[in-house]
Amino acid sequence: MSELPLSCRLSLWVTSAYAGRLPLDRALVAAAAELDHVSGAERVQDWTTLGERVVAVALPRAGATASVPRGNPELAGAAAEAGECCYSPALGVALVPTVEPFGPAGDVGWAARFTAYDCDPVPTHRLEMLSVREAERALRAEIASATEDLASLGSVWGAAARDVADEALGSRRWGLPPDLPARPVSVITLAATVGRIADLGLEAADPSLVAGEAGRRLQALRRLQRAADEALETATNVAALAIAGYLPADRLP
Repeated sequence: MSELPLSCRLSLWVTSAYAGRLPLDRALVAAAAELDHVSGAERVQDWTTLGERVVAVALPRAGATASVPRGNPELAGAAAEAGECCYSPALGVALVPTVEPFGPAGDVGWAARFTAYDCDPVPTHRLEMLSVREAERALRAEIASATEDLASLGSVWGAAARDVADEALGSRRWGLPPDLPARPVSVITLAATVGRIADLGLEAADPSLVAGEAGRRLQALRRLQRAADEALETATNVAALAIAGYLPADRLP
């Protein structure tokens, strides 16, 4: 399985196809290579015929949907529930994936269904204001803060988290297209790894902590998780803008 949200992979692969780097049908296959069935993603074929050059991404959570295109409350709710969406900034259309298992026990596959939502267009200059350098700075600051908070509680990341980090450093499972700008790729890799570590921490309670300490640990991990999502979202969008030619690859913000 890829370590990245499906919307991030679709954004980068489809934008690469829009830029003429590969056929669009191959991009759709590559973006969802680990899934057994995908429906609804073919809508991006219509976007390019209408002049779209980039597919952007948002990674919202409940109560934090500012990056989701405005104009449709149903979109905001669906994207927050899924934790992701991708969209056409020029056309004002968004796709929200639902990934579910299917098939009998012992032969289970995975399917993704994209649902389309109308929304307001997003001016490209708003996306061009994103800074991958600032996203990395903010994420590293949150990593330091979370590590300090957890250490003060006597709570450690644990062997499972260390294994994830070690594996991710040499992983080929990011599912990224080739020839992306180096700095966004570095931040994508860091953010996805940290996000997975935070997820593991949230899934496993620390039985050595009392209630108040457990609450502080939970807050630290949630802050870290959100910082990782924000950095991953920014780095993906900056990489997509560079592919599309909106940002010079050698002078990324």
